[in-house]
Amino acid sequence: MNDEEPPRPSGLSIGTKAPLFITQDIYGNEMKLSKLLETYDGVMIDFFRGNW
Repeated sequence: MNDEEPPRPSGLSIGTKAPLFITQDIYGNEMKLSKLLETYDGVMIDFFRGNW
């Protein structure tokens, strides 16, 4: 088994506005960033890399 992590993309810089996106939550429900921002003043997005 190779324990080395593959190269990671650089991603967005801290403070950069996230692009509007549509995805699904863990229950298969559609999630739209634009809809969340209509309800809340801000949204924290935390991505976990599935490397375990």
